[in-house]
Amino acid sequence: MYSHGLPFFIPSFMKKIFPSFLLFLVLCGCGSSSDSRNDKPKTTEQRDSTALQVALMPTLDCLPFYYADRCGLFQGQGVKVQLQTFNAQMDCDTAFTRRHVDVSYTDLIRAALLQSNCTGLYVIMQIDGYHELITAKSKRIRNTRNLKERMVAIARHSVTDLLLDTVIGQAKLDPSTVYHPQINDIVLRYDMLSNATIDAAFLPEPYATQARLSGNPSIYDSRQQKIRLMAFMASADALKNKKKAEQIRLLIKAYDKAVEQINRKAETDSIRSILLRYPVKPETADTLKLPTYPKARKADPSDVKTALHFLTYRKLISSKYKGDTLVDTQFIQ
Repeated sequence: MYSHGLPFFIPSFMKKIFPSFLLFLVLCGCGSSSDSRNDKPKTTEQRDSTALQVALMPTLDCLPFYYADRCGLFQGQGVKVQLQTFNAQMDCDTAFTRRHVDVSYTDLIRAALLQSNCTGLYVIMQIDGYHELITAKSKRIRNTRNLKERMVAIARHSVTDLLLDTVIGQAKLDPSTVYHPQINDIVLRYDMLSNATIDAAFLPEPYATQARLSGNPSIYDSRQQKIRLMAFMASADALKNKKKAEQIRLLIKAYDKAVEQINRKAETDSIRSILLRYPVKPETADTLKLPTYPKARKADPSDVKTALHFLTYRKLISSKYKGDTLVDTQFIQ
């Protein structure tokens, strides 16, 4: 059983992959997806070197930043921000490591892995994002014990990888019998689930709601164990630069104002308009229950410990890496 802070991990790996499925992945180009769709939230086309560059994904976690942009809250704080949208965490990582962005959406596992590999970064705030394990309705998978010999889509070396290990452990399954293709693009992951090309997938919101509205069952929710590892990281270079550091401070201040307005439902039309560009169907935008967003907060030490435990168990980081410099709290009041 999973215990928050001291998770029970089981190594999960695939013994085999169906050739036809591999061919499908190659043809679809699952590894990179940032340019695969034109209907996601607006990304500034021409890079402004004076603006703070922020990498986001079309998830509910990132909604306050899109809201702040749409409703002029960045401008109100006197900070120039350009948002770049990607459908995959790996694409956010690539933009970040290539220094195309100063701040990026991430999770504590990905951030620690990058820092351990000498990428200069700090986690500047943690958020409450969660994932649900949704199964294709035609597959008749009603609980986690039915995942034997099934394909569950995840993003490798990320929170969804940890969640799959957790589910396998709870269901007492042989890890080698649960196949986990790496589908980094969350929109493609949703589409493949909808088409029953895969048996199950970990989905963030709003895609989990959209999948459930189509009759696809949810058999696990990461909120059950209070696994909250989603976060935002900033580059070490940006934090060393006084101008960039001030921009990041104002970015977070605008985020907090956006959270206040979203929580009191100040601009519901703006929120719906943003969601419709994620993309999701109109009925999803109308049905979706928004969370009560907390203001920006520092990363919880127990959550950092969970991320490091996972990476250590998988032998992805050296025992010498302790994550002591992973978190920066200078912008959190």
